[in-house]
Amino acid sequence: MRILIASLVLAIAGLAQAQDGPWIISTDYEVFGQIESFQKTAPWNASGSLSTTPSDAVGRHHDGRVYIVGRGGSNLIRVHDAGNGFSLLNEFSIGAGRNPQDIVFDDQGRAWVPCYDEGVLLQVDVENGTVVAEYSTAAYADADGLPETGWAEILDGKLYVICQKLDRNNWYSPTGPGLLLVFNLTSLQWETPVQLTGANPYSRIRIDDQDRLLVGCTGYWATNDAGIEAVDPVTGTSLGYVATEAQLGGDVLNFVVTGTDEYLVMISDSSFATAVKKFAAGTAATIVSTPGYDLADIAFDGDFQLFVADRQPSAFGIRVFDSVSGMELTSQPITTVLSPYSFITPSATGPTPVPQGGLRGALRLGLPYPNPCNPRSELDLTGRPDSAVQVSVYDLRGRRVARAMVPTDGAGQGVYRFDGIDAAGRPLAAGAYRIVAEGSGGYAARTVTLVK
Repeated sequence: MRILIASLVLAIAGLAQAQDGPWIISTDYEVFGQIESFQKTAPWNASGSLSTTPSDAVGRHHDGRVYIVGRGGSNLIRVHDAGNGFSLLNEFSIGAGRNPQDIVFDDQGRAWVPCYDEGVLLQVDVENGTVVAEYSTAAYADADGLPETGWAEILDGKLYVICQKLDRNNWYSPTGPGLLLVFNLTSLQWETPVQLTGANPYSRIRIDDQDRLLVGCTGYWATNDAGIEAVDPVTGTSLGYVATEAQLGGDVLNFVVTGTDEYLVMISDSSFATAVKKFAAGTAATIVSTPGYDLADIAFDGDFQLFVADRQPSAFGIRVFDSVSGMELTSQPITTVLSPYSFITPSATGPTPVPQGGLRGALRLGLPYPNPCNPRSELDLTGRPDSAVQVSVYDLRGRRVARAMVPTDGAGQGVYRFDGIDAAGRPLAAGAYRIVAEGSGGYAARTVTLVK
């Protein structure tokens, strides 16, 4: 009976995690993968398998649903209801031989899918499982006839898509600087693309606190010839590198924005050994490194937690680091079903996770003031205008102790007032608490210390 009760408790906890995220896709790199959720706070336990996925898959969270994009030969989209047992709502093909790379949603709820093995941007109906419209990207191809489009993001009514321009007849070598394609979501027309400084744009597109678009370019592999590049979306021009591969010590695989001109960057050096480095003020400091091409993805919680997908065969799993001090918070990797591959973060506009969303008004949570507090503290909140943001309070054991809905005004501004009281009206014990905000603009978190 005790075993049965314990199993039921774990199952209920797993369903709660499935609803809230974040999630990790793991893979066998051959046939199939798994998706599971894990706790936002210590001990960061993973839920176990929620569903199978194709072996080469990435995902997005939007409006309570998790969308899985089956890349490579899978050519499919899967739709899961995160709030209802992670049930499968739909699965459909976008057409053979296209190799979809990403899925993003505009403010009308339309879904957009760029493809890698065909020069086309698709508009898909995720409810009916159909391709609604196709917009050619062939005009941006090089001599091999394909532009190699990948990650996408949306900002101020425009869809941005990375365009690598690689020569498939020469080991996928860059044929010149890459592009950031620009699709106007009102006119449904392509605009003049942004000419990048770097070749082979490779990473997800990020948006920083200055509303610049950022993308990591790798150039030629194992050569420090590119970096993280900034783009001004107003003028549609490159602003050059904010961090070079020479400064970082390797090819940029992925990165997240942690502050003004501060980044956590996953790189691969000339020996194809991976590392995560903290870059600020022109200097890179190593947080974690591995002997081989072992680190698969990173995500940031908006406060101090850096999640790292480590696929070292001897001990694969999710590792958690303090993004400020660089200290590892996990004593051993959090076990996943298969080798961890790609994070999905609770954000209406996509991962990266992590809290930086694609639409202006993406969720931001200010520093608590005062902090420490006794018992009250306030946190300014910025989100989508005239919306509601769920704010949850977690203790350091990962238990949610309080929850509130915070409205935003016409300018997207709101305030969460921490009062040191739990959901039952009882005073909270002294200690550190995580304030986690989730809404249609994304995900953000802060830590407040209650003293008595």
